[in-house]
Amino acid sequence: MTSTSTVPALRRAGTGDVPAVSAVLAAALNDTAIAHWLVPDRAERVEVYRRYFDLVTPWFVEHGTVYLTADGTAAAAWVRLDGRFEPEIDGYDRRLAEACGAATERFVRLDEDMLAAHPDGLTHDYLAFLGVVPAAQNRGLGSRLLREHHRVTDADGLPAYLEATGRRNAALYARHGYADTDPVPIGDGPPLYAMLRPPAGDRAG
Repeated sequence: MTSTSTVPALRRAGTGDVPAVSAVLAAALNDTAIAHWLVPDRAERVEVYRRYFDLVTPWFVEHGTVYLTADGTAAAAWVRLDGRFEPEIDGYDRRLAEACGAATERFVRLDEDMLAAHPDGLTHDYLAFLGVVPAAQNRGLGSRLLREHHRVTDADGLPAYLEATGRRNAALYARHGYADTDPVPIGDGPPLYAMLRPPAGDRAG
């Protein structure tokens, strides 16, 4: 078990933290199954993911709640939604194509399939991204990030929703009160796993 004294403190990220958050998420998430489908070539994937997170991270910092560890090794991006997830990023289609190049069509399919599966008509907090850089994994940082925001959702009596990128990640989320809903098929790529966590007062035990 990881001692809480060895887990770095968190802070809410601001505009000045956007480059650090983008770098963490790009490094942490570019070796998932969905990442391999989106951009099969590893060297290209590193660059595409860096540009992709440079594009989307500022929106979450402005409209949501983004946490960053003090040592810059882990981050999570949340946003509170009254229904479906429909972010409005200026020039998104053009900028996505610039960021993703030949992989753009797969990123568009990812967006479309995730949006179609997202809970509609449910006020909830959406965990869009959670990442820990490889060198800092298995130290309790993912759990630390989850607990930090679950205090908010539980206090406000709201559920939390996410899409796990694989069964290993899904197991982590299950330990924090999330339950599987339905797999989210992504084109001809690997599925994501939609998971919902009721607020504390609505959970058994």
